[in-house]
Amino acid sequence: MSIARDLDEFIKNSRDNVFIEAEGKPSRLKKFYTEYNEMYSPSINNNTNGIIVLEEDANKWGLELRLYLHYNPSFIKATRNKVYRGEYGYRINDVDIIKDMFKLGYRIGLN
Repeated sequence: MSIARDLDEFIKNSRDNVFIEAEGKPSRLKKFYTEYNEMYSPSINNNTNGIIVLEEDANKWGLELRLYLHYNPSFIKATRNKVYRGEYGYRINDVDIIKDMFKLGYRIGLN
């Protein structure tokens, strides 16, 4: 969880917002909603800003969680982002770290 704590500190020091999204097939998202909604609030579903529902036959097998930032942290690999959520310059794709961010109070959507 130390990387998530470092990331939390970085976000707070930048005094800026971040955005977290989840992407997956409906069957995978259903399981994610159950887990997430049991632990956090507000509840999320297919209509929540930050949820991307793929077709069931999409060529993806798992859940993807993404954290979008305006600034590039030096202690974790962030991908330069120009396509998805273009208002954010960087993106972190790491399910475990983002799940740790949820434990620190971050939620799907704008934070």
